[in-house]
Amino acid sequence: MKAQRLHLVLGALAVGALGCSSNDNEFPAGTGGAAGTSGGTLNGGSAGKSGGGAGTTGQSGTGVGGASGTGGSAGAASGGASGSGGRASQGGQSGGSGSAGAAATGAGAGGAGAGGVAGTGGSTSGGTGNGGLAGTSGTGGAAGSAGSGMGGASGAAGESGAAGAGGAGGAIPLGNPAVLSAGCGKPTSVTNGKKTIKSTNQDRSYIIDIPTNYDMSKPYRLFYTSHWIGSTSEAVRDQDYYFLKPLANADDEPAIFVAPQSDGSMWQEKDHALFDDILAYVKENLCIDTTRVFATGFSFGGMITYSLSVNHQKDIRAAVGIAPANYNIYVPQKNHQPIAWMQTTGMGDTTCPWINGNSTTQGAKFIAIEHATDNGCMLPADIPTWQQGNHVCYDFQGCGASFPTKVCTFNGGHTNIANENNKNWIPEVSWAFFKQF
Repeated sequence: MKAQRLHLVLGALAVGALGCSSNDNEFPAGTGGAAGTSGGTLNGGSAGKSGGGAGTTGQSGTGVGGASGTGGSAGAASGGASGSGGRASQGGQSGGSGSAGAAATGAGAGGAGAGGVAGTGGSTSGGTGNGGLAGTSGTGGAAGSAGSGMGGASGAAGESGAAGAGGAGGAIPLGNPAVLSAGCGKPTSVTNGKKTIKSTNQDRSYIIDIPTNYDMSKPYRLFYTSHWIGSTSEAVRDQDYYFLKPLANADDEPAIFVAPQSDGSMWQEKDHALFDDILAYVKENLCIDTTRVFATGFSFGGMITYSLSVNHQKDIRAAVGIAPANYNIYVPQKNHQPIAWMQTTGMGDTTCPWINGNSTTQGAKFIAIEHATDNGCMLPADIPTWQQGNHVCYDFQGCGASFPTKVCTFNGGHTNIANENNKNWIPEVSWAFFKQF
């Protein structure tokens, strides 16, 4: 949106739930072996190692045949603090008619994965042990696969946690190893420029910018940059994607940038689907780090960024709303999961103000309070804002370590260009915020 242009069109607050479900596959029961004769006991699985930052699941127990002895339970694998539950490795089976050891149950931030159904016979242990598949939180990383479970011991499950996020609501630590998209390691036919994509049965357009020396084996950051009201993706491109591209290149951290085009002058409910479709296409056809997908935008672009931030926390690692508002925009049903968040507001902005009139819910202030609350931050009696001099940035205290929350205010109006000492500080602070992940 251009400076001082009023948002005149009221968007109905629609309620739409984006849900995701997962089906736990059950392992088939093992076939029965001959009954044991001695009544020996079944040795239980060794306990899994407790994770710290990155928990590893324990090995399955070795099944030692016995007659009617009851089976020992397989080791319980406790996941890392941020690790995923995932599916449990298949436990060793008991011999004879003894009951098999219970399948290990992976525990993690994302909730326990379902154990396999134990076999009821056989003198050998279970077949191939399945490692826990990391869920996504913010966005999860892939867990390592399990080795074969012949001879009783299954292969160690891959680590989750540092390399993989927990399930829904799990936290990815700052500086985590990259999680590669499906497009990594494959040549790409994607080129720079304006493209079209089918979304909600429409041909929608966007501009994509790929680093000059694109490396198919390098996982790049992805920035989703939305334009202001009545504007275009070309305008965002011409601003070097909110001036982030030259800063990324200067730090030798080239990134992939996407600038979508709205259908009409404003962003709408269907633009959530557009984000989903573009992200899926980029993941499949380019090499990105799926745990470092970011969103930003100015004015109405900041408003759609806010709209996406309240229900796309599994996809978007961090977002920056530049002069955002939480009204006159489609806002979906909120899941109140945490997301790293930063925003900027000029204290003279009457288009997307700090507080909308006498409202106690509308305005940039209440976006900051909402995200700070969802991120577990402590709320001050009053958020420090600009009073005089240069801009003021306040970092909320006590937030989850993975979810920094920042609000910057300054002496100015509705703009994404705020110069101090002949330098626009907004992109510099935004890039520093994004770069920490």
